[in-house]
Amino acid sequence: MPLSRRQLLASAGAVTAAGMLPRWAFADGTTPTDPDRYFVFAYFFGGWDVLLALDPRDPDTFNEDRLAETGILPAYDQQDAALGAQPLIETGIDGMVFGPYIGELARHADKMAVIRGMAMGTVAHTTGQRHANTGRLPAGNTVRGSSMGTILASLLASDETIPNLTVGVESFNLDHPQWAGAVGANNANDLVDSLSPGQVTLAAAERDALERFFADERAATRRPWVQNALANRKTSRLLIEQEIAELFDVNQDSVQMNILRDRFGINDGSTGVGGSRALIAAQALTNGVSRCVSFRAANNLDSHNGDEWRGDHGPRIQSGYNAVAALIDSLAATPYKNTPDSWLDHTTIVLQSEFCRTPNLNSRGGRDHHITNSCVLIGAGIKGGQVIGATSDFKLGAQAVDLSSGQLTSGGEFIENEHISRSLLHSIGVTEDVADFRTPALLAALR
Repeated sequence: MPLSRRQLLASAGAVTAAGMLPRWAFADGTTPTDPDRYFVFAYFFGGWDVLLALDPRDPDTFNEDRLAETGILPAYDQQDAALGAQPLIETGIDGMVFGPYIGELARHADKMAVIRGMAMGTVAHTTGQRHANTGRLPAGNTVRGSSMGTILASLLASDETIPNLTVGVESFNLDHPQWAGAVGANNANDLVDSLSPGQVTLAAAERDALERFFADERAATRRPWVQNALANRKTSRLLIEQEIAELFDVNQDSVQMNILRDRFGINDGSTGVGGSRALIAAQALTNGVSRCVSFRAANNLDSHNGDEWRGDHGPRIQSGYNAVAALIDSLAATPYKNTPDSWLDHTTIVLQSEFCRTPNLNSRGGRDHHITNSCVLIGAGIKGGQVIGATSDFKLGAQAVDLSSGQLTSGGEFIENEHISRSLLHSIGVTEDVADFRTPALLAALR
């Protein structure tokens, strides 16, 4: 049987029995009442244009003639792709209309809670990315909390080999057990390399001699960083011995992997850089390797230049949405263990970007950074088929909502990343503010 990462770390001497769980995990209101849950975070890096997908406007109303009045110019007719006379995508759900680059994700409108009119608090890339990642606004670029994957993995106390896996995404662990910290890689190839044996095979005697040397070094040193390095080395070797690298080798020539490449749009390129990472997420969850997976679904969305915004931005975000749609399809089609449920019934998926882009074009024909945003919640614990909140019809301003109903109200709150993170915890029954978000949950998004 594969070892869990807690067991691996204990074998490496990196944790003690008392360090298996955070102290507050045993307090009232902080133990999950729905422990059979999994999480996926899909990050769109660079700041996505919500007018092109998640929060569109009718170009017949928001046009050059009314620009001084609205400050909003969708400019769909300037996209290099032929979008047709009516680029908006109807879903049949009240208020849920998408822009032309929503892609395959539109098929899952009934499962989606689309959150609009969020207030981001920053237009700096690194700060914004880390705000979304941790659910707490950093101090400059310095994070003030652990990543949500780390927090959720620590609370769910999983027995998976790698409870918290990240691919192309930063991860932080400020005050949680070491086993809940992320095992990370930049891409699929890096992940396979990190979980595979090296090209040099040592003879048994040589390996034993090295083990004795490192054990002596660890016993002799008092420097914490050396202790950690030596413990991590042993943990890495133990992970390699689990022989799970093959699950993530998207380039292998096998019938099963070719089926997966087709399912995740890797063979036809429809899912871009996110396809192989979404495949990894599905494999990690359904094969019992991970409890939380974070992956980069789309790259290079910082489209200040007109050529890039017209030709590349829309297709890039669409490829990311296609990757997430493929993940949803895969989880929905995979039975959950030995139950009638599917894996999607037990998995919550979050789509995020650090902020959105300005509602008007800049002097170069592109779009700059804008402080409002949207996000999407899908799957387990989420009340799908709804839109919560809205941006204003003047310069896409954030608007306050009632957190219980999701309706706009002058006496409500502006939705921030903190509300989303608190909601994820609330969805598994953790009602206390264990991560110090200092905001209530967005109950309207939850079942």
